[in-house]
Amino acid sequence: MATNNSWNLFQSRMKILLLFILTFSGLSVLSTNFFRKYHYVNIPKTWAEAQAYCRDVYADLATIDSQAGNNRLLGGIQDPGKQAWIGLFDDAVWWKWTLGDVYFNINENFSNWKPGEPNNEDSNQSCVVMQFDGLWRDENCDTDRPSVCFNEQGPPKYYLMKTFMTWGNSLDYCRSNYTDLARVLTMSEVNEIYPPLGRNHWIGLHRNLWSNWSDQSPVTFTNWNNSKPDNQDKTMTSCAALNTTTGTWYDHDCDKKHEFICQTLIPPRSRIKMKFQSEADLSDPDIQQQILEQLHAKLKTNGITDFTLRWIDADGQTFRKEQSKKKG
Repeated sequence: MATNNSWNLFQSRMKILLLFILTFSGLSVLSTNFFRKYHYVNIPKTWAEAQAYCRDVYADLATIDSQAGNNRLLGGIQDPGKQAWIGLFDDAVWWKWTLGDVYFNINENFSNWKPGEPNNEDSNQSCVVMQFDGLWRDENCDTDRPSVCFNEQGPPKYYLMKTFMTWGNSLDYCRSNYTDLARVLTMSEVNEIYPPLGRNHWIGLHRNLWSNWSDQSPVTFTNWNNSKPDNQDKTMTSCAALNTTTGTWYDHDCDKKHEFICQTLIPPRSRIKMKFQSEADLSDPDIQQQILEQLHAKLKTNGITDFTLRWIDADGQTFRKEQSKKKG
């Protein structure tokens, strides 16, 4: 049997090694090689409650990455006619400043929003202007506006651009001619910028619309119904539901209760060879069992359920020791 010290060392190394194995072998929850098996749950819950249920019982809320996947999911629904949560959501709490790519939490960081803003009207407002009075509001990034550039070599630190451009073009212009679009972190900076504005100007605060699946997969496919999403509920965080008759998607207040669709991930049929290194005695059946249990738990946590783990003897031994290489 391995000593306690050897076993502790083994455990610490196994955490690193197991992560390496799962990543190197392609056993990632985000892998597009996995077949998604969908499970319809006819228990009305909020989106967050549905996410928690799916993660506890299956793997996660459903991710849909193609029209074929959307059709396959729809074909498995026995009692259509409702709307059911899927894993796509639009979180308007997290934004970014372009300068330094700094994250901004709407509930924690300094802001100077106009009352009722941001409101993500029509679900297409993801860039920010400073008004003539210094207050902020979110707008459609494709709107033509003047902008406020920042110059780290100032003074002056701020330059008002009179040319009307989209937010993206304004960002390119400020980065080409100065440092970046303005980042505003204090009320004193607001007071320094706004007096000469006269109208709305772009600043560097922005976010990505509908960019997150519950399982952190990238958004590569959407199937919105006509005119959706529109943020009709005017909520800071909207969640997507699938119409179980048409297969098209709608955005809703995440606190509404709907039935929902979970997923498990089934890996492609293949054999994966794993190599272990440890100070522990890997020929010990107890150690072998511990390794199998850790692997089994890790795979199940990531939604992988259809797999078999076993030891394979090499030359009559469970493990074959590697010979040290002679120096040439």
